[in-house]
Amino acid sequence: MRISLKTKISLLFSFAIVCVILITLFIFSKKEFEVDKQIKRFVYASISSAYDTRTRKLDLEDLKNNGFEQLQDRELINDILRQYKKRMQRHDEKVKFPTALLRPDIVEYKSKFYALIYINNSPVFFKITGFEQNNILAYTTFIFMITLLFLLYFAILKSIKPLHVLRERIKEFSEGNDDIDCKIKGNDEIAEVANEFDAAVKKIRALREARQLFLRNIMHEFKTPITRGKLSLEMLDSTSLYHQILSKVFIRQENLLNEFTRIEELGTGELKLDKDDYFLRDIVDYALDILGENAQNVCVDIDEQKIYADFDLLATAIKNILDNAILYSDDKKAYISAKDGTITISNIGKPLEFSLEEYKKPFFMQGKKQKESRGFGFGLFISLNIFSLHDIQTLYKHADNKSSFTLKL
Repeated sequence: MRISLKTKISLLFSFAIVCVILITLFIFSKKEFEVDKQIKRFVYASISSAYDTRTRKLDLEDLKNNGFEQLQDRELINDILRQYKKRMQRHDEKVKFPTALLRPDIVEYKSKFYALIYINNSPVFFKITGFEQNNILAYTTFIFMITLLFLLYFAILKSIKPLHVLRERIKEFSEGNDDIDCKIKGNDEIAEVANEFDAAVKKIRALREARQLFLRNIMHEFKTPITRGKLSLEMLDSTSLYHQILSKVFIRQENLLNEFTRIEELGTGELKLDKDDYFLRDIVDYALDILGENAQNVCVDIDEQKIYADFDLLATAIKNILDNAILYSDDKKAYISAKDGTITISNIGKPLEFSLEEYKKPFFMQGKKQKESRGFGFGLFISLNIFSLHDIQTLYKHADNKSSFTLKL
């Protein structure tokens, strides 16, 4: 399961806020517990000292001297009684006033403490001075910490926001779009990474433009003499042997230029597929057409079946395999058959000198056979990579002096 960085930060800060709240509640509860213990000891001690055991009465003057102030305000007394009743109900207790004189109850109301004593069958409230709770500092500290956490949270989210933009730019760049701008204002690590990536993109863009300009120029320089030669060739008798030889040379040169173009596109990952549904027989027929005079050395057995592919590229790949099969066969023949979703190209001859994976590497030369080759050893490289782009599995087998390429569509 993918968890984003934003989610992780949110969970971390949520945990921190919950911890601050729990710690604050613990501190407040502990403080209230200690205050309650102190007040109870003080109240019990004060009442005991003011209680006359002979007359069984309280010396109100003595209580007053100890910080007890009897309440006379009926409205305040009623408010305290309501508070007292609510507290008793929260504890599922019946509301009852203390009947024993030396067993007073203590009620907190608006951060002040009051002693409830039952005198002459009537509840009497005394305000206890000296124990007023002042929680302003505690509340201020709590609010400050929570505010600080939220400010840090939003500040961090703002600082990582450019990561989303940077990710989209990197995705665009990986898809071949180098006309992107990744510069970010700031001096943190994210801005530094984004700006360095922007500089790298601009450098790669400049190199790619220089490479494309070089290729256009060199291709133009190569194609110009070929075009002129073909125009001059039209002035010759088309039935003459000289015309036929030159025509094959020019066609071969054009095929080599197209081969170099595809090698360059494969090397840079810019070779794009234009796929559609085609009959496999049509693709093989086109491959035989561009194979030229060697097509007469190919034995074909193709079932009627359709394939979703790039017509030109797949035909070129099949043509290259057939060309190599004829070139390196003992009888100068190649065989191609297709049935049940597989294509098999075979010949009679020696096995490949190296593993099939080696031929997928660009500029791989075929050992001693390089001298015998009519090309530059790029045919298999182009074909195998075109098959990979089509998700076609390629298998090679040599048995009984017969080599076979099997393509699983």
